[in-house]
Amino acid sequence: MRILFRGIAAAVAFSVTAGPAAAHAEAAADQWSVVHADRRDSYDAVTVTPGGGVWVAGTRRPDSGSSRTDSLLLKGGRSTFKRVAGPGFRVKLLASASDTRIWAFGASRYARWNGKRWQVKRWPYGRMDRAYSSGSNLWVIENSNAFPAAGKAGWKARSTLRRLTGSMWRKVSTPIVVKGLDAAWAAGSARGAAALAHWTGKVWRVVPIPAVPTAHPGQISELTDIAIDGETGRVMAVGWVAWPCGGAKHGFCGETLLLSGYAGHWNFEARPEPGIQPRAQAEPDGRGGAWVVYDAKGGGSGYLHIGTESVEPGAFPAPPNLKASVRDLAIQPESGSIWAVGAAPSGRGGVIWAHRP
Repeated sequence: MRILFRGIAAAVAFSVTAGPAAAHAEAAADQWSVVHADRRDSYDAVTVTPGGGVWVAGTRRPDSGSSRTDSLLLKGGRSTFKRVAGPGFRVKLLASASDTRIWAFGASRYARWNGKRWQVKRWPYGRMDRAYSSGSNLWVIENSNAFPAAGKAGWKARSTLRRLTGSMWRKVSTPIVVKGLDAAWAAGSARGAAALAHWTGKVWRVVPIPAVPTAHPGQISELTDIAIDGETGRVMAVGWVAWPCGGAKHGFCGETLLLSGYAGHWNFEARPEPGIQPRAQAEPDGRGGAWVVYDAKGGGSGYLHIGTESVEPGAFPAPPNLKASVRDLAIQPESGSIWAVGAAPSGRGGVIWAHRP
């Protein structure tokens, strides 16, 4: 295994980081674009079916003078979206297994679209944070916590993973604290260190990865999401590494942590920018790489594009006078088309982005 240490951060690098000029050059040929925006709306979740149907969930203010919001579900593709009947509750998470099998999750209920109508059931468990459909498996990550931006002494990672088995949501034992899923892989941490696990079809097993080099006393790390390239099996994950640096107040400093590679051949990179990103999300790009989305300083969202040879930074475009942040990201299966949804910090101003090859 080739390990390169970068400066005083003692980070492990797997790629050459391009300067602003190189990143700008890539953006000219490979861009995200705003395909839909509505100042009445706020978008929380997106899923894309194998056939290219894009489902978006959020809320809408019926008029400019009202403080009331209504649940909203849109369906479309390309640049045209129309409102469709929802399951009757505010949808916060979406997942899809086929063009006619869509899952919607709210605060205390969940529903399945069977192609004709919604079948609604009660959710008697904890807060749902992420939902993921893979083949015959439907997973929900529940009650997961994020490392606070200011840091906290004694912070400990936690989450619960549930799998739908028949009509029952069963709690699944995991050897790591799971924060993100893709295909049969899970990303998270174990005993304060970044960790991966793989689903055998019956149980989750730890996948050995090298330890993140310790550059500071009290250092901890975690992976928050993972993306798997469908053709090559390349694994790409995002997370953070943090250490105490605030004296008596126990403030923390930290960096963004990227992992890439294959079983037995792993590489890390720690990047001072964008720093600690407790809920950074990753999605494969359909071309051997992955998109990592995070909240940028000063508002809006930025991204890191993990390519085959480099990592390029960029920012999501937004309509005039609007800094909208991405809240969810989804890829069309077996396609290079990626979709993102979000809203302005005020909640007014929903935006849908697309990136097509």
